[in-house]
Amino acid sequence: MMATIIWLGERDTIGREGAIVRKHNPLSERVFRKKNPTMKFFCPLCGTERSFSLKPRLTHKNYIQIAVTSLFLTVCLFPLIKVAAFFVLFVVWGLGEFAVRTLFRKEIPCPHCGFDASWYKRDVKMAQSKVKEFWKEKGYFEEAEEVDRPPIQ
Repeated sequence: MMATIIWLGERDTIGREGAIVRKHNPLSERVFRKKNPTMKFFCPLCGTERSFSLKPRLTHKNYIQIAVTSLFLTVCLFPLIKVAAFFVLFVVWGLGEFAVRTLFRKEIPCPHCGFDASWYKRDVKMAQSKVKEFWKEKGYFEEAEEVDRPPIQ
């Protein structure tokens, strides 16, 4: 009879049926680096190096895209609505601004710990609940305990 030696790591446990349950630690993995980041920083909760690839404001490239798109739509709509087609520029500009800000907001939450600085700035309790929800979805905590701490000023 041959004995089997199984190495259990720090986060590995033996489950109910005797199977090894491997707990994945997201903070120990290498972080994906973005090319030409506009901003580099560390996550205040988990300390992971992060970066943004987008800016929250329109760039020169965005203004050119808006101008070309509005020019094309103005040329297409001029025979139908005449002078009112010149106001398409403002509609396209508003949509472009909305799209850029929405894409930037999608980058704010940390993919490793779920911390969202924009929620923390608005409402600390909501930010805490978002982080707890993130960890529950990942399956790291079955039951998150409620900790009643005053917010950091």
